[in-house]
Amino acid sequence: MPDPVLLAEAASPSPRDGAGRVAVVINAKAGTARTADRAGLSARIAERVGAIGTAASVEFVEPRAWRRRIEALARDPAVDTVVVGGGDGSVSTAGTVLAGSGKAMGVIPLGTFNLFARSLRIPVGMDAAVDSIPGWRAAAVDVGEMTDGQGRSHLFLHHVSFGFHPRFIETRDAVPYASRLGKMLASLRVWGRTMKSLHRMSMTVRGDVERPRRRYYQAAVTVGSFREGFGDFPHAEDLTKGDLDLVLLPARGRADFVVALFLAAIGRWRSNSRLEVAAIRDVELATRRPTVKASIDGELERCASPFRFKVRPKALIVLMPPRPPAD
Repeated sequence: MPDPVLLAEAASPSPRDGAGRVAVVINAKAGTARTADRAGLSARIAERVGAIGTAASVEFVEPRAWRRRIEALARDPAVDTVVVGGGDGSVSTAGTVLAGSGKAMGVIPLGTFNLFARSLRIPVGMDAAVDSIPGWRAAAVDVGEMTDGQGRSHLFLHHVSFGFHPRFIETRDAVPYASRLGKMLASLRVWGRTMKSLHRMSMTVRGDVERPRRRYYQAAVTVGSFREGFGDFPHAEDLTKGDLDLVLLPARGRADFVVALFLAAIGRWRSNSRLEVAAIRDVELATRRPTVKASIDGELERCASPFRFKVRPKALIVLMPPRPPAD
């Protein structure tokens, strides 16, 4: 059951940017929220939210009840904005529920990688993110939609991937870790283990991009184009351009695979000659196997081929810092 800390009227009742009535939900098991002083954190968040909204309620929600709580807030006519605190999985779940609802979403990143928050230019780290709330402004961003061979629709905020990446996540999740640092160390150990048994995936591409049946180590569809630059996790530079990116890693040998991943790790995506990258709005990927595992915003799911991808332009309203003029 959620552990609510209901707060009174926020400090400043006049919204600066139309956030309206704001509800805050925090994954009780995410990051520093697990050990935080809930009353103190709730009061601090409410104070910051008061600069952009009229009132705030803060709840700490257990993971098993997360989707149900977000769905309830999406239906609640007394809520205009939902601010979510959690990792990539929690944020993605909230975003896919709120997309198309007319309600805005803010993000307090509490996970390991915080990829969607990085795309929104929200400072990574709970304290910095909370302090940035008074500067948030509303904007509409794109989301992706994948329809699988069984007609099931899956919305995503960051990526869907097939091949190496889902196998890597599956192997890493089998390794015990108890912290963000532990997760990163487990990821490093798993890289080598997974690369020892590289698998090739047979795939055909149709639509905005055409490819005959070929073998790939990995295929991914991302919302927007990943930022080029050293020393950062992969995240989109701009989520408002109305297209997706198709990223293919052809199976050309282990050495080529290692070089491709090294270049990606240092922030080279479109300039990475080992990758095939193209902007798309409508494409179908068909695998030889009837079902394959997919990573949908980092969550594993077995899905039926073929996979139809489309962009849903500006389907999600978010609160984010304004883009600096220099950009």
